[in-house]
Amino acid sequence: MRSAGSTHETAPLFLRASRRLLLFSLLAVSVVSLWLFRPVLANGFVNWDDQGYIEQLVRMGRFSLSSLRWMWTSLQPFYLQPIAWMTHLADYQLWGLNPVGHHATNWLLHGVYVLLVGILVWMLTDKAGNLHSEERLGLSTFVALVCGIHPLQVESVAWVSARNGLLCSVWMVATLCVYLQAVGGDEIRRRWWWAAVALQLVALLTKPFAVSLPLLMLAIDFFPLQRHKQRGWWRLLREKWLLFILSALAAVGAIGSQEHLEGLAGERLSARLLDATRGFVFYLWKLIWPAWLSPFYPLQSKISLPSIEFLVPLVICILVTVVVVWQRQRAPLLAAAWWSYIVILLLVSGLLQVGGQAVADRYAYLAMVPPLIVLTCGLGWLWRHNGIMLRILIGTMLGVWLVFLGLNTRKQIPVWRDGVSLWTAVLTHFPNDPRANFNLAMALVGEGRLSAARPYAECAVNFSDPHAPQLPMARAALGTIDLKTHAYGAAVDQLRQAIASDDQLFAARYNLACAYARLGDLAEAMEVLRQLLATRPEYAALAARDSELAALRNDPRYAARFAELVGTTKGDGKF
Repeated sequence: MRSAGSTHETAPLFLRASRRLLLFSLLAVSVVSLWLFRPVLANGFVNWDDQGYIEQLVRMGRFSLSSLRWMWTSLQPFYLQPIAWMTHLADYQLWGLNPVGHHATNWLLHGVYVLLVGILVWMLTDKAGNLHSEERLGLSTFVALVCGIHPLQVESVAWVSARNGLLCSVWMVATLCVYLQAVGGDEIRRRWWWAAVALQLVALLTKPFAVSLPLLMLAIDFFPLQRHKQRGWWRLLREKWLLFILSALAAVGAIGSQEHLEGLAGERLSARLLDATRGFVFYLWKLIWPAWLSPFYPLQSKISLPSIEFLVPLVICILVTVVVVWQRQRAPLLAAAWWSYIVILLLVSGLLQVGGQAVADRYAYLAMVPPLIVLTCGLGWLWRHNGIMLRILIGTMLGVWLVFLGLNTRKQIPVWRDGVSLWTAVLTHFPNDPRANFNLAMALVGEGRLSAARPYAECAVNFSDPHAPQLPMARAALGTIDLKTHAYGAAVDQLRQAIASDDQLFAARYNLACAYARLGDLAEAMEVLRQLLATRPEYAALAARDSELAALRNDPRYAARFAELVGTTKGDGKF
């Protein structure tokens, strides 16, 4: 009897010891990940969405009823994201415009995410029931380590504006952990269930990317929980009705908040499907071999099935889908992982295109977890069923691969140091991309390097599609460079074309008035300035003191009219 009791008591003790070892292992992985990503703290802001966030933070200043009202109702810059906005405003109150604090929040969130991913994998493998604790520990630690050091994660951690996606991923993984606690037993634990609902709501209010959570829960129901066998799919769908409603509302709101869907909006559904399948294969390939990474991957101007770039990914996706459906009973992990991978990427694939990018590294931040679990389980199976020589080979290959990942991550982090480094890196891969050329020109203008900026602004104008939204802005940038480098005739030509294409380019209107004044065409300068101040009176204070308008301000024929125009128009000089 003593022997039997001793054995009975040993199991919980061993389980507690395994959990403590898991916690120590995952904390070590989190520390290693943070150490590897430490150089992000030396980065600054970049001229890609960061400026929009900064302008709003400066406008709000601090937490107040008005700032909270704005954050919880505004669709700026893309959709409702009040939780993300509150973290940004907290950073601004603590750090001001010092980028170290803003990057530190992303950096620490990444460490938390790595820890949660390891816990999620541990919980999933516990429900699988066919792995020993040592195997579960190794699998959880390895998946968390790869998620912590992979170069595809750099964009989410090093780019301040990617905070919403990073934070949303943290909430999503936490939601799935709580969901496993809620439904992992014979009966649903209601407290844990409502905690999962609350976490999903928080995730959706951070970024609509979390709309996939109910579908991910269904994947877990299929495997490893296999709840569909006892409850049936219809009952599983019904129990998640509130989760589906929350996701549907978030999806409709996110789509409705977009003024237009860029790039693929005019393409047929078949073209969008081709672009989506290319993305699905792209992330899998970059997961294994993350070389030739770019902060921005421009959309293809032509999407066609005969192209190898689209045909091969389509064939691969069809074959994988056929195999996982065929083997869903014998290898349910494959079906659950493939389903999870697809639904995570669905809203950021080419089916609903927002922005001019074909793919983006940040979209793989959470999506890499399901294929990593499959990869690690496959390596574990090979390890168990082969001899010492193959184990040495597997261990060596994994060690080399992990070193390769770490080195590439360290190489990728400085790309996000500032706008110049960011867009220079893009142009090494896509030298004729008009958007990248325009953004690099603007970054150089911001540093006062006008001569260096000119060729990139010219490329942006020359390579832009006539209907591209950035063409008027590129012309306005080139016109501004011409104005500042005293090429006034060229400045007038570019600025007039920019305004003709987009009459909301108010800074271009102001610069056009300055160019006319420099050319001595004071009548045109006066008329352009009059029209501008009629709608944008905040330019009056700047015009009153700007040396570019000195000829207009000092000419006897226009001095009185100019003084009346800028003197009776209230403005604060901000633009």
